[in-house]
Order: sequence, then structure tokens, then C-alpha cells
Amino acid sequence: MNPFQKIIGIAFLMLATYSCTCNRSQNQAKKEKEINASTVDVNIVRFEKELHACKPETIEIDLEKLNQKHKLFYPIYYNQVLNIPAVGDKTAQLKVMQDLLTNKYSVALYDTVQYKFPDLKFLEDDLQTCFANYKSYFPKKPIPKIYTCISEFSYSVFTIADSLIGISLDKYLGSKYIYYASVFQESSYMIPTFDKKFMAIDVANALASNVIDAPNDKSTLLDKMLTEGKILYFMQSVLPKKKDADIIKYTEQQYKWCIESEAQIWTYFLNQNILYDTRFEQFKYVKDGPYTYGMPKESPGKVGAWLGWQIIRKYMQENPNTTLKQLIDEKDGQKILTASKYKPKT
Repeated sequence: MNPFQKIIGIAFLMLATYSCTCNRSQNQAKKEKEINASTVDVNIVRFEKELHACKPETIEIDLEKLNQKHKLFYPIYYNQVLNIPAVGDKTAQLKVMQDLLTNKYSVALYDTVQYKFPDLKFLEDDLQTCFANYKSYFPKKPIPKIYTCISEFSYSVFTIADSLIGISLDKYLGSKYIYYASVFQESSYMIPTFDKKFMAIDVANALASNVIDAPNDKSTLLDKMLTEGKILYFMQSVLPKKKDADIIKYTEQQYKWCIESEAQIWTYFLNQNILYDTRFEQFKYVKDGPYTYGMPKESPGKVGAWLGWQIIRKYMQENPNTTLKQLIDEKDGQKILTASKYKPKT
């Protein structure tokens, strides 16, 4: 029996009715200014449609036109998403693109994407809310232009600087899409998240990456937890109507497990004396996975990130005049923990 299971065994009966929400309220950070969602224009370019409109017999000319039209997105898509070298045999490169547009598997995937997403009204509505809140918290940031594409399952959402976001629609075809099981055999736990309801959430995550610095090599586990917590709090702030479970991509059962086990999770980190551990391997507590290292199999992945989120929420509850930018700019993890007065109840 591992240390976490011992803790759970001692307190399980007390946790059966645990329902404290004192540090899970949807308290919002103070905004710099209020932007009405109705004033926000969401610009979505269906790049995959334009690409598949290119004709194999005039592929070079058509691709150059596409390159000139989308000068920022096209080279990123061509070189990094499709992983075609920028230099080399141009004939061979064009052959790759011709194959992409004509082989039956790529064509079938494109047809499936068009069938599944004839329009993106649902996404436009979500992004209007997301971008309005984003501008309310960060008035100087541009509202990014959205490009949809097909990456053949390589990416979900990616950002280019802070003015453009790419969405790979083939990663949102629903958990029952026939080819996901074979493509993601070693990470099947991710398949339930390949659903359109997570599209705007992934966009919010991409926005967060533009304003929240990744932990450095010398950061403590606490720093890593709080960085992930800031990201989740950011996503909650720009998409306030999304369920907490969806924000972190947990099932309702997994989220309930975290709520009921919160005090035991915190005790585990304290007893293992790892909060201030700077070893890189401590990322295992905040990274995604079928479950979290050292915890029961019924636990979801990245429980350390979930706990970091609860600490950040409590910190913002204790400091209601703090803006989202001020929260993000505060790099002292110990200061945040102390000021949060975080102490989960049993």
C-alpha cells in the first residue's frame, strides 16, 4: 500500500460527504476594462477548404497563391504542421502536397471533417465570449485570427505569436471516430477529449501560453503546480460558463474524485516532502496521463495541476482586487501559497 492509499484509507469515511466549495467559487479576477462580447469580431478562416480547392494539375501555382494570401499561416502549416522542409527538392515537396490532396485517406479525412463541421457557429459563439474576456483582462493584446486546418492528428491547437491561432479540426471528431483508437493506442486516455466541446477550451489554453511563462529548469514542484493553476484559472476566467471538469478535461467522476480527495492529495504532497523539489522529474505530478503517479488508479492525470488551481482560486478569493495580469506576474510561489491561506478541510 503506497503512502497515498494509507491516507485515503484513514479518511475515506469522512470524505464521503465532503462538499466544501469555499475555494472553488467562480470568483473572477478584477478586469482592466469591460469589453462587451457583442462588439468582438471572430475571424475564422477555413484554410483546409482553400487548400483542398487546389488542383493537382496546377498545384504549384495554386499553392503559391495560397502562400501569398496567408503569408503568416501558410509557411507554419507547410513547414511545421505538415513537417515539409523549407529547403530541398521542390519537385519532391510538391509531390507530398499532391499526395495530401489526392490520396484516399487524406480525402476521406477531409470529407469527414467537412461533414462534421459544415459550419463553426458553436465555436464563434464561444470565442466571442473568450476574446471579450481576454481583451477585458489584457486590453493591449490583439484578438487573434483563427485558422482551421487538418494536421492528420498531429496537433489540436497551436499559436503563432499572439495574433494567430490554428485549430486542427481532425482532432475534434468525437471519441467514437473510428481511427482514433488505432492512432492513439499508447495514449487512449486522451481520446475522450477529442470532442468539439473542448475546441474553445484549447484556444483559451493557447491564449494562456502567450501570457504565462513556462516554469524554468530550477522551478520547484510548487512553482509547476501554481503555473498550471494559473493556466486553468486563466481559462476559467475567459470561459466562465464552461464546467470546471471540462476546463481541466476530466470526467465528472474524475473531478468528483479530486474534490473528495483534496485534503488527502495535499497531505500526500506534504508528507512526501516534494513541494520544494526542483528535480525535473516532478513534472510527473502535473503532466497529463491515465492517472497521477503515486496515487490510486482511479485518480485522473495531472492532479498536481488541479491542486495548483485550487490554491490559485483561494489566493484570488483572499485578494479580490488582484487583476489576472497581477496574478500572472507574481512569480513567488511561496508568497502565493502563504497569501492564499490554503488549507483544505476534511
